Amino acid sequence: MKSFKLVLLLTLCLGLTACNKDDKGGDKKSSAFASGTARFEWSAQTSENAEIKILNQYGEPVVGAQILIGDAQGTPFRNNFVTTDGRGLALVPNEWTTPESVTVQANGYIRSTILRQPPGNLVIRMNPAYLAQYAEVKGNVTGLPVKNGDGLIDFALAMPVMGKKDLLNFDFGQVISPYTDTLSAAGQTSQVPSNLSLPKQSESYFINVTLNKPIYRMKVPNYGAKKFVAVRGRFNFKQVVGELRNGKPFYDLINMFSILGSGTANTVVTEPLTNLDIPGTQIEHNTVLQVNTPVTGADEIALVLSTVDQAGDMIPTDVKRSTNGKVTALQSFTGGQAYIVNVMKKQSEFMATTPGSDRMSATFLPYSITAPKFLPLIANPSITNNDRFTITVPNLSEVSGIYSLATSAIISDLVEITDGTVKFMNPIRKWEVFGYGWTTQLNLPKWPMDAGTGRRRVEVNYVGSATSRDNNIDNATHVTHASADF
Repeated sequence: MKSFKLVLLLTLCLGLTACNKDDKGGDKKSSAFASGTARFEWSAQTSENAEIKILNQYGEPVVGAQILIGDAQGTPFRNNFVTTDGRGLALVPNEWTTPESVTVQANGYIRSTILRQPPGNLVIRMNPAYLAQYAEVKGNVTGLPVKNGDGLIDFALAMPVMGKKDLLNFDFGQVISPYTDTLSAAGQTSQVPSNLSLPKQSESYFINVTLNKPIYRMKVPNYGAKKFVAVRGRFNFKQVVGELRNGKPFYDLINMFSILGSGTANTVVTEPLTNLDIPGTQIEHNTVLQVNTPVTGADEIALVLSTVDQAGDMIPTDVKRSTNGKVTALQSFTGGQAYIVNVMKKQSEFMATTPGSDRMSATFLPYSITAPKFLPLIANPSITNNDRFTITVPNLSEVSGIYSLATSAIISDLVEITDGTVKFMNPIRKWEVFGYGWTTQLNLPKWPMDAGTGRRRVEVNYVGSATSRDNNIDNATHVTHASADF
């Protein structure tokens, strides 16, 4: 049943749009920069000493957080290593007079470094550490309009709702689940992504075929409040299977999928297993957007995706393969600002799972019929570890009309995970790094990593904006991403 490998492709496409706005805001007069793992707000020093405040993802103070200003303890000034008090506050001596790295570490949180941070008052929000064994959320996608014998396969894909800020550090494992479930049909078995919901239905392809995998499963890397979206669709069973039997590649079949609706659900994950049903017919995608698609190279593939801002959530509404400069119709719905996401990858890396094959370039802009420009794809980064980590990123040339906003990186431990009979390497985020502008070298402070497993991954992102030069992640519209294992 080769056709079910297509859901892997569809999960990638739709997941790139599963975004919600960062609506916490901040003082627009200050320099604010946020990501999927940390947010910081800077303002000019208003007292004798600069004040740094460390908060968790809920805005609560983090007590006992260690803060390093500079490259190492005692460098570039004495007393540059401080600890937060019961209010999550720490004072930094007036010797902090030039831009320096600011690194924060606290038990239960991912270490975070801000590069070349000017002296001043600073608020940093930290994300919780990843669990060594991810928690699981599972359930049904309800209300799918299955009708046996109509020639159509009805399905849904469940995924976490993420933020625009996640353009910085996109986690493919939360979208294309590396975990799989077994789908049996007509005496054959296929491994499909666990976040697929495929209710019981029967169709004919020479013989009667019954499909039945109604329960989705998702892995989440940490506990806390979560929001999920399920996107429902259908495809013509005989047509898709026939094209696959004729050798047509997966990415050429994406336009055969119809995306019809979606729904969302909230929960608080506090235990290893949480049950959650998600409605699949909460929103009907019954309007059409016409967009021009970017022109790509002969060895590149681009997808165009539509989303709608609904009460602060960006709901994915459709996905199509780009038609290389031609107009493409995308399903949508009224009731919010529409946004268009374009994603470009090398054809050879599109369905690959080898290290470094997650390379991509993406845009995120309010709906317009005009086709945007991409940032170019970049080569994989390299990393050295002598007495400190140095990440070297390939140079990115300036692109007319796109302002350099930030460079970010993640270092993760790779831990072997077994799910059923399948083994794979799971990234456990350990250290995130953020810097203003585009830079080819990220020099981390002298702060030892945990022993870990010995195998790690580094991911890097150049982030740009087509709308503003302001160092505010809310202005991010472009990202180009690459990674390497070491």
